[in-house]
Amino acid sequence: MSTSFIEYRGKGFWSFDGYLEHALALLADTIDERNSPPWLVAARQHWTQQASGVFRAWIHPQFDEFLTTEERQQVFLRLAEAVLGRDDLTPEAEETMRLVVRLIRGEIQTDASSPLDYMVQGNPYYLAGGLLAPKDQT
Repeated sequence: MSTSFIEYRGKGFWSFDGYLEHALALLADTIDERNSPPWLVAARQHWTQQASGVFRAWIHPQFDEFLTTEERQQVFLRLAEAVLGRDDLTPEAEETMRLVVRLIRGEIQTDASSPLDYMVQGNPYYLAGGLLAPKDQT
């Protein structure tokens, strides 16, 4: 499974792409385009694209570009909490979203060269949609 480094304000964490894609897809699905400001509509479109599976090993949510103010960070954190409240959330997507929340709050101090002792572990056959099945059973 490929990995991407997720960064915000010079800090970040490595994530398995399937877990991150699923978390970003759920986040994007939480955004109501009809009642959102333009920056959030653009973020939704970008996160949906990043969750598509096309950007393996190069997923870039562009948090620095979208979350430029305290107000935007708070909007993002409310959306993330909505995702974390879902009943159908897989453990891998939940742990990944919790890391994203900690990153946006400034609680993560790791960078691309830090030890990987924080990485979310789970099913190696995880697909972006959250489907968990060994390859020989799909």
